[in-house]
Amino acid sequence: MHDPLKSMLWLLFACIVCLSALWFASEQAELEQDVLEQLVPYAQRQKDIVHTRAGIAVQDERYSGAEIMHSLKVLEGLGAVVEIDGKRLDLRGADSDDYSVQDAAVMRAAAFLDLRASYGVQADYDSAGHLRKINFRKK
Repeated sequence: MHDPLKSMLWLLFACIVCLSALWFASEQAELEQDVLEQLVPYAQRQKDIVHTRAGIAVQDERYSGAEIMHSLKVLEGLGAVVEIDGKRLDLRGADSDDYSVQDAAVMRAAAFLDLRASYGVQADYDSAGHLRKINFRKK
């Protein structure tokens, strides 16, 4: 009688240890993801500050229309307002799991894009460094 009880207790202990390790790994991955999301805006601001203080004109990043179209799902997931040449895009559904909804959202946005054109970008961040608004302008 004691052997089955001991085995069950060891199994319970092993399950608790495994679940604790899984929870810890999940929390650590979430913290690392938060750090990575903060790193890009921080690095961009630092680069702009260095260029400004050195008297170098800040270089605009350039993207093609195709690159912008393929990044719409990510931008929708960030919750940022996306504008192309001053026109606000309706990206509702771009981060959906349903591919037909995703395609419809991307096609609405693609109507404003010239896929072969080059676009400059201007991004606005909030005080916490999260992307609030991104504006693409045709060059």
